[in-house]
Amino acid sequence: MGAAERVRLALWLGEIKFEDACVTQVDRPDLKIQSPFGQLPVMSIDGGPYIAQSNAMLQYIGTLAPKLCPTEQFLKVQEAIGLVDDFERALRPCIVLALEPEKLGYGITPATSLFVKESPELRTTIKALREAFLTNEMPKYCGCFSTMIQKSNGPFLCGVKPTLADCCLAPALERYTLGYIDHVPKNALDDYPVMTEYLTVFKSLPQIVAYEASKS
Repeated sequence: MGAAERVRLALWLGEIKFEDACVTQVDRPDLKIQSPFGQLPVMSIDGGPYIAQSNAMLQYIGTLAPKLCPTEQFLKVQEAIGLVDDFERALRPCIVLALEPEKLGYGITPATSLFVKESPELRTTIKALREAFLTNEMPKYCGCFSTMIQKSNGPFLCGVKPTLADCCLAPALERYTLGYIDHVPKNALDDYPVMTEYLTVFKSLPQIVAYEASKS
């Protein structure tokens, strides 16, 4: 689940018409050059210049669909988005270590020269890091989200109606139900019933059902 997914969900939930231009691996390098900071996703509004940063896009969508970020809940919504971003950052080393270990310092000095892609040492470290995430970080953040939902009287992060924050949390949680990350089982959320119920309720929203149907 990339950063673009939260933007797509917000657009669908806000019932805002848009064109979803999927980028192929062939086109990706050229589009990155055209983007403001060499990153994806980007958004173009009415054919204008590319806008970067998914959270900036979310805030713009919130101005088009105020129900997704009501004025009286603005701080709560932003607080929740920030917590989701913390949750995502906690996972990032687990992913980067497998894809770009040099960004974490592995293979740069003689002391870490064994930690190169496809080496048994690196695979062992990846497994240990991901298992540690499931043991330490998952319960911490799922506990925070569960408390937030319960205090808001749910079923969503900020109350009875979904907001931009839910467009961020839902895809962040769903990756733990898909089984595509090595050493992260697809039942990783089963120990967090508030989270599994939350995800079920979010995915049953008519706009989200329509979005899922549009993929087929």
